[in-house]
Formats: sequence, structure tokens, C-alpha cells
Amino acid sequence: MQRRLVKTTVILIMTIVMAGCDLPGDDETSSSILVSGSIEARETDLAFQVPGRVASLLADEGDTVTDGQKMASLEPHDYELALAHARAEAEASKAQLALLEAGSRPEEIRAGQAAVDQAIAQLKFAQSETKRITQLIPRQLASQDGLDRARLQENVAQATLTQAREQLALLQQGPRKEQIAQARADYEAHLQAVAIAQQQLAYVDLVSPVAGSITVRMAEAGEVVTAGQPVLRVASVETPWVRLYVNEKDLSRIRLGQPAEVRVDGLPDKVFDGRVTFISSEAEFTPKTVETRELRVDLVYRVKVEVANPGGVLKVGMPADVNLAIAAP
Repeated sequence: MQRRLVKTTVILIMTIVMAGCDLPGDDETSSSILVSGSIEARETDLAFQVPGRVASLLADEGDTVTDGQKMASLEPHDYELALAHARAEAEASKAQLALLEAGSRPEEIRAGQAAVDQAIAQLKFAQSETKRITQLIPRQLASQDGLDRARLQENVAQATLTQAREQLALLQQGPRKEQIAQARADYEAHLQAVAIAQQQLAYVDLVSPVAGSITVRMAEAGEVVTAGQPVLRVASVETPWVRLYVNEKDLSRIRLGQPAEVRVDGLPDKVFDGRVTFISSEAEFTPKTVETRELRVDLVYRVKVEVANPGGVLKVGMPADVNLAIAAP
């Protein structure tokens, strides 16, 4: 009788202890689910778009930055020289285009006309010399070789006149429209080169595209960095979230947009409003295929709860407790 009483007492105590071990929100009949996680935020690696030597870093780890704030800069001398060179080439091509568009100068046309007149005079002299020698040959006062040379001089004079006339015609017509179009295209290409050089020079200043806080500093002044090499890392703390892992048995009680209350250890009396924005469709940290219920209840699913962060008091990595109100089935 006494042994039966002791056994009954032990069973009663164990029942009470087990009942006391149930945490609020852990059973399927509770109106909320309490899950722990940590504060996370989107992080952006800031890098220069051009290579160079770091001249200055204007931010350090823990600093708060704003959108569009200058963070670092490279030594600009090489890019300034490249811009000056591009501008000089553009000016040269612009002058060449203006020269072609202006056409021939009056002095050039007059010089061409003078060359034609000179060629005419040389041709007339060669023709008269050929005629004179031709008349002397019957009287044996000139040789056939002399006549051949005179005719050769006449042909040369005729070719010189033709060339002078063609050159005068080109001067009077001016440059071809194709030459002007080519010169204009060359000038436009040099203008684009100037724009590229200006953009390259602007890239020596590193500007933050987001607001947040510096979490990692990955370079120092004086280092030579390549294009795309991260220099600073910025975490956007305006819209942080808590990464949670929920058991498979609780997954059916969570919905997108579900409200949540978030608390952190550093601010025990402060409650931050949140909502569920992501629920993973696949289990993590467990086998993909399970057969027994013992394994199925060990599955966890990743859930993301976005948190309002007025004043930016929540920091990346802070432990957080999230209380999820049970959604209606």
C-alpha cells in the first residue's frame, strides 16, 4: 500500500514538472509563437568604378552615412591628364572640320588660276617649237631627233595644263561632302572621348548610393585598388529584418503580412512593430526527404520579419525575440 502511494506521488510530481516546462507560445493551442533570431539588414559593398591609388577615406566603421554622401576618393592626376588630352584632340578635329566647311580660300583659287596660265604659256611655246623644227627638217636644218624632243615637250606641257586645270576645278568646288561628313564624325567621336574622360574623372569620388551605417572598412589611404574592389560596406538600417527559423508544425500558422512584436535585449521595455515578409518554401539544415514523423517535426523553415526602426536604434547582429500572433487558418 505504501509503495503504491509513493508511485502515485512520483507520477503526480512528474506531471506537474512537465506541465511547468511548457513555454508560452510553444503548444499548438497558444495564440502566439515566440521565436528568437537576430537583426539583419541589406548590405552594400562600395567600390570605385576605376582603378587608382586611394587618396582619402572619409568614413570609418560605425559611422552613419546618408544617400549621396562622399565616402572616399582616388588620386585624380592621371584622369585629369587624360581629360586634357581628349579635349586637345577634340579641338584639333573641330579646327579640321571648320577648315573643310570653309572651302578654298580666294588666294588658293588665284594661285590655281596662275598655274593654269603658266601651263598654257608652256604649251604654246612647245607647240611653236615643234612647228619651227618641223619646217626646218625639209631644208635639213634640223634633225629628226630634235623634232621628237620638241613633240615630247609639247606632250608634257599638254599634261601639265590638264593637271593645272583639274586642280583649279577642285579648288573652285571645295572639299567633297564625304570629306566634310567624315571630319564631322571624327569631331563627334572626339567629343564622346571627352565625355568619357570626364566621367572617368568623376569616378575618382566614391559616393554612397544608400543611407545606413559603415559595418566594414576594407581599404586604407595609399592602397592601390582595382575597379570593383570593395572599399567600404554599408548596412541599410532603415528597414532591417529579423531572420527566424520556425518548426514545421508551426509553419501552417504563419502568413505573409502577419503582424509581429519584436524586442531586443538592449531595450527590454521597447516593442518594435514588424510584419512577416518572407516564408521559405523549403526546409533548411535537414534532409530534403523525410519518412518518419520524428524527422518531420525537426524541419525548420526560414522566415523574415521586417521591423520598423525609428531613429536607427536597431543594429545589425542584435539578438531579438519575435512574438508572432497566430494567423487565422
